[in-house]
Amino acid sequence: MSGWFDLGDVAVVPIVETPRLLIDPVEFFPGHPGVPSGWAAEEPWYEPGQERLVFAMQAFLVVTPHERILVDACVGDGKHRARPEFDRLDSGWWQRFAATGLSADDVSTVVLSHLHVDHVGWATRWSDGHWRPAFAKARHVLTAPEYDYWRSAAGAAAMTRTGDYLADSIEPVAEAGLLDLTPLDAELGPRVRLCPAPGHTPGNTAVLVTGSRARLLLTGDILHHPLQLMDPDASTRYCVDPELSARTRRRTLEWLADTGTAMMPAHFAAPSAGRVGRHGSGFTFAPAADLHHPGRYVVAGGPAAG
Repeated sequence: MSGWFDLGDVAVVPIVETPRLLIDPVEFFPGHPGVPSGWAAEEPWYEPGQERLVFAMQAFLVVTPHERILVDACVGDGKHRARPEFDRLDSGWWQRFAATGLSADDVSTVVLSHLHVDHVGWATRWSDGHWRPAFAKARHVLTAPEYDYWRSAAGAAAMTRTGDYLADSIEPVAEAGLLDLTPLDAELGPRVRLCPAPGHTPGNTAVLVTGSRARLLLTGDILHHPLQLMDPDASTRYCVDPELSARTRRRTLEWLADTGTAMMPAHFAAPSAGRVGRHGSGFTFAPAADLHHPGRYVVAGGPAAG
């Protein structure tokens, strides 16, 4: 399901970097059975021939009457990364962003939900021999607990598996005076606010977008894969506090089910957006077809759709 999501006077546009990243279930969920079962073990979220989970890498452009907000920044192109699938990418993400008709200078805010390698990369681009802020006129929103953790000894130790991505993707933003450390529940504008979601990382946040006819929660890494709807207690190998992550996930899913609010996780393969229902001790997921708008999103006055 390509396209974008229409909330009335607000559009949410996935800008996909990698549509299908295949990962061994044991790597990601070491405490979970190796091969998942049920609907989460079917396409588009599972590749049965290779027994691999399917993940997407994507950012989200939120276009409101007041702001142009980019939520998260994927892996980024041309950066040296320890994971082979991330190393020196040439993904075409920037071209897909530009195809919306917006320039980097049109973005008013970049939200960094948390500081993992696959959420920060496009905060900078290589220019004149240096990594420089890609969105030089935008404030970059990050919570203080998140920034403090990744600059601590514990955060540095956690980055040994990936390399120091803060050096090329976050510190240039801070040095340019563009990093804005905000409360975990900060209002970013009339239609957008942060929601605390600790556990995956200490200062992790989700982003609630409210349009004139619908709400959508960009859940980031509260959950990574639909098997966590079936088993909300399944936290990933990469959660700093797995038990807190599970509590945050269940609380969020219960709220989504009770309110009928749609969600869009960062790593769900398309269809990414859907509504949650209760089912036993877990939850179900139904694509939010009523919000989906097929085709390429282009801002008014942008290039012709193709």
